[in-house]
Amino acid sequence: MKVFLTIMSMLLVQTAAMANNRISGVLVDDSDSSPLVGATVVLTDGSDRQVMGTTTDTEGRFELKGAPEGDYLLQCMYVGYDKFSLSLKQVVKDVDLGEIRMKQVAEALEEAAVIGDAVVQKIDRQLVMPTMQQKKAATNGVSLLQYLQIPDISVNAIEKNITNSYGESVQLRINGVETSQAEVMAIRPEDVIRVEYHQQPGLRYGNAAAVLDYIVRKRESGGNVSTDLTNSFYPSLGFGNYHVSGKYHHGKSSFSALVQWSRRDLEWNRENEETFNFPDKTIVNRETVAAPNRVKYDYITTSLNYTWTNGEKSMLNIVLNNNTKDIPHSFTDRNSILHQGDMVYEVKDREQSVTHIPSLDIYYQLNLKDDQHLYFDVVGTYINSRSERQYFINEIAGQAGNDDIMSNGVETNQTVMSQSMGDKYSIIGEAIYERPLWKGELTTGIKHNQATMNNVYQNDISSKVSMNTSESSLFAEYQSKIGKLNYTLGVGAIRTYYKQGDYTQEKYFFRPTLNMSYQLNKFYFRYSASMSGYAPSLSQLSDVEQPMDAWQVRRGNPNLKSTAYFTNRLSGSFRAKWINIDLSARYSYDDKPIMEETIFENGRFVRTFDNQKGFHRLNAQANIQIKPYKQYISISLTPFFNHYVSLGNAYTHTHNNFGFRGSIVGMYKNWVFMAEMNTSNHELWGETINKGEAIHTIAAGYNREKWALQMMVMNPFSKNYNQGVVNLSELAPSNQLAFSRDLCPMFMVNVSFNILTGKQKQTRSLRIENSDTDSGILSGTK
Repeated sequence: MKVFLTIMSMLLVQTAAMANNRISGVLVDDSDSSPLVGATVVLTDGSDRQVMGTTTDTEGRFELKGAPEGDYLLQCMYVGYDKFSLSLKQVVKDVDLGEIRMKQVAEALEEAAVIGDAVVQKIDRQLVMPTMQQKKAATNGVSLLQYLQIPDISVNAIEKNITNSYGESVQLRINGVETSQAEVMAIRPEDVIRVEYHQQPGLRYGNAAAVLDYIVRKRESGGNVSTDLTNSFYPSLGFGNYHVSGKYHHGKSSFSALVQWSRRDLEWNRENEETFNFPDKTIVNRETVAAPNRVKYDYITTSLNYTWTNGEKSMLNIVLNNNTKDIPHSFTDRNSILHQGDMVYEVKDREQSVTHIPSLDIYYQLNLKDDQHLYFDVVGTYINSRSERQYFINEIAGQAGNDDIMSNGVETNQTVMSQSMGDKYSIIGEAIYERPLWKGELTTGIKHNQATMNNVYQNDISSKVSMNTSESSLFAEYQSKIGKLNYTLGVGAIRTYYKQGDYTQEKYFFRPTLNMSYQLNKFYFRYSASMSGYAPSLSQLSDVEQPMDAWQVRRGNPNLKSTAYFTNRLSGSFRAKWINIDLSARYSYDDKPIMEETIFENGRFVRTFDNQKGFHRLNAQANIQIKPYKQYISISLTPFFNHYVSLGNAYTHTHNNFGFRGSIVGMYKNWVFMAEMNTSNHELWGETINKGEAIHTIAAGYNREKWALQMMVMNPFSKNYNQGVVNLSELAPSNQLAFSRDLCPMFMVNVSFNILTGKQKQTRSLRIENSDTDSGILSGTK
């Protein structure tokens, strides 16, 4: 009996040993040895049956455990690379294949060449692999997002702005460096290897709402020129987006330049209803459209970029940017007839402004031994802003004499004029260090922002405002895993400082973060939580008043304190061959947030700011993505729910918003079709509800390798395109509606060209960049 047990034990041990054979290796790019992250690795037997599979990690490594003894075929696949196949005979022990070099192909591979989903879940992000059809359908990096249909990402069809599902701005990066929407527009879709989506970025990214990082191939010689031109042709020609960019590479140097021009010249209508609850009476103002109002602006972005690369050792990048915003006719302008009881008045509101923002960004990257990296970034910015506003209200019918508008010292016929001039200088410096540590990676960094602002306000009283502000932060994050549980732990601190005249303020915040993810077969779960803080804007801190109209003024508050906030998010996903389901919910709380309040003072209603009690927000959504016919048709359906609770010192407001986003994308050979629909996304903050746009679009196009033509119609089934703002103040509530018929329907044509020479090469990527766009001007517009 003992002999039998001994033999059985030996057999079991031998079987277990055979079942624990490990096959490992590293996938790298053949041209520059960079690791291929998220590549698919599959082990099949003699009958082509898949035995097991995995994906490569952030260093390109893979590991297949538990292969029984036998003969196998190892296949490695990555979008844009030739498939690698290797026969493994008589696997009886661990096999280390070392470095496997994969070669790029001229054309991206068909989706059918990739086994499994085109979305790979990583510890801290999702890797979204564009298919060949998606790249052929897109004309630039922004339109590529529309075809990828990432559940949490929304692209504005008009302005091409990229936000997350909660309406918050998304941080954009190219090969790791923070960039602008204009630079993303310059990306050639065929150069995109993957898009890395950081749904819950931590301290490394400044706790941004979300991060999209385009990993693209770069070229070692020659260059390219690309254009992307969009213009309306019916019912007006007052709409256009034009983008031209060029790149040239020579040896260690690379040069690029771009110009982006967005113009609008449309007719808008505004209707307002305001109630003013005076101590002794109530007055209701109803404004109706007297005549369509012109909205006109030109946004021009120019950029010059020089990059010097010293092999794998170091990199220097210098960028000179200039952004110009010329607004001769503001969106807030209006021509209206005001009805107040038996009185009728004519109202005209005009504002024009010009802002110039030149900046210089110097970036340096040093790669050390043992996979250690240092990154340095310094950005200097100058913001010059000028604005002028004129508000007229004149009686045209009704009772004259002493029955003036308010009977509170305000004349019946009144003109309000104001001017503001601002100059702001800022410098932002940041340093980051990365290195492997134990079984994970450690990242530490420090950042400082110093700004000086000088503003001049001219209305009834001329005022000068000078401020000095600074913000310093440091952090450390560690990323690793325990079994199938991946985690990132972070700790940091922020110091904010503010000085205006003799008044100074200093505050510190503790910034812990936690990210966890767990994968179970086709299910994936992720949780994140963080604490941090933010300082008031310079315009909120201004100790001046700006008149809004005959009844209201806007006032800053230099006594504002910085705000602490907490946020956490839970999400889960399920992925199968034909359907993907993503569920997510976020709860956040702001303690002593800087929100508006309205007070009555000296016969006027003063719109100002203060640190209120608190603010709660709950956002939830479900995304269902269906692919009924291979890669040719994709349907995305996203219902969402927003719940807000605004706790002021003297008010409490709640608001619920149900909505829906949906899209369908069809792609076949060189033909593309896309239809999108978005209901209005509401956001309550303080006492104001902002109701976003409800929009739907239909587009069809034909794309070739070097050119593309697309036709689009916006809002074909609507009569008006509108946006709304509701103020819930007890003293002075209001309801504002802005609408335009020029956008319903609006037909547009998009033409793009790409002229390319030289061969592709993937190079080291920049990691950090900073920018400053807050002019600090307090506005008197409604």
